[in-house]
Amino acid sequence: MIFNYNLLKPLALLLETKSITATANQMSTSASAVSRTLRSLREIFQDELLTRKNGRMELTPKAISIRAKLNNIIHDIDELTEDMSFEPSTSDIKINIAMNSYIAYWLAPEIIQYFSENAPNIELTIEDWNELTPDRINNHLVHFGIHYFPLNLNKNLVQRKVGKDMSVMVCRKDHPINNESISLETIASYPLAIHLQKHWNERQDKLSRLLLSHGIDFKVKLKTTHINVIINAVETTDLLFPCSIYIAEQLGEKFSYITSSDEVFLPLQEKEFGFIYDKAYKNDPMIVWLHSTISKLMNDFLDVYNKKFDNRYEKSR
Repeated sequence: MIFNYNLLKPLALLLETKSITATANQMSTSASAVSRTLRSLREIFQDELLTRKNGRMELTPKAISIRAKLNNIIHDIDELTEDMSFEPSTSDIKINIAMNSYIAYWLAPEIIQYFSENAPNIELTIEDWNELTPDRINNHLVHFGIHYFPLNLNKNLVQRKVGKDMSVMVCRKDHPINNESISLETIASYPLAIHLQKHWNERQDKLSRLLLSHGIDFKVKLKTTHINVIINAVETTDLLFPCSIYIAEQLGEKFSYITSSDEVFLPLQEKEFGFIYDKAYKNDPMIVWLHSTISKLMNDFLDVYNKKFDNRYEKSR
C-alpha cells in the first residue's frame, strides 16, 4: 500500500504521546478523527501500533522500530526547514548587489551602514550595473539588482517596482539660470551634461527626447558614465546636469538645482525604481530579506528627501 505522507504528523504524535486524546489536542482536531487515522495506520503497517496494557496504551515492537526511524525523518525535515531560514545577524555569506550608478550614489551608503550594524559578518559587494549584469543574475553571480523600472530583460528575471524618482537640473550655485524663469527653451539655451546608464538611456536620454518632441534645438556638451566627471565639470562651467533629486540634494553648497511644476516637465518625473532578481529565487529567505530590508531603507530615505523638497517648493511659491 502506498503511504500517505499527510499521515506523518499524526503518526509521529501518536507514537510520541501514546494517546489519541493528546494527539487530537495537539492537532486541533477531534479524537474520533485521530481514531480513524490510527485505523488507517494499522492497516498500512499491518500492526496494532498501540495496544492497551494494564490500563495504559503501549507501543508494539514494530511501533518502537518505526518511532526510531521516524525521529530521524522528522529531524531531517526540521533541518530542511532550518536551511530555508536566514539570520543576517549571524550569517557570514557573500552577497553581491548590482546597482545603477545613479541610485548607488545615494542608496549604497545607506545599505553599507545598515549591513555594518545589522549584518556585520556578511561580505557585501556592490558593483555597477552593466551589460553583463542580467546574465550574472541568471548565473547567480549577482544576487540582487537595483535599477530604474522597467528594463527590457528576459522573463527569468523578476522586476518589482519599489519607489519613484524625480529629475531636476543641477547647476553651479551662481549659474545665471537661477535668475531666469524655467522653461524648456531656457534649459536648451545652456550646454547639457548627460550621464549614460546601461540598459536605460544609452540611445537617448529623457531630456533630449523631450526637447526633440517639442522641436527645440539643444547642445549636449558632455556624455559620460561617470557621475563625478559631470559633477566636477558642472562646478566650473555653465553645464546643466539633469539628474535624480536624491543626488542633487547631496551635492553640497557649491551646487544648486532647478525644477518646475509645469506639466511640460512631467515626462521627466515618470521614473520608478525597481528590484531585479532570478525568478527561481523569489522565495529564497535571503532574497526576501534583501527585498524587505532595501525597500525599507529606500523608502525611509525617499520620505526624508521628499519632505525636504516639499518644504523647499512651498517656500518658493
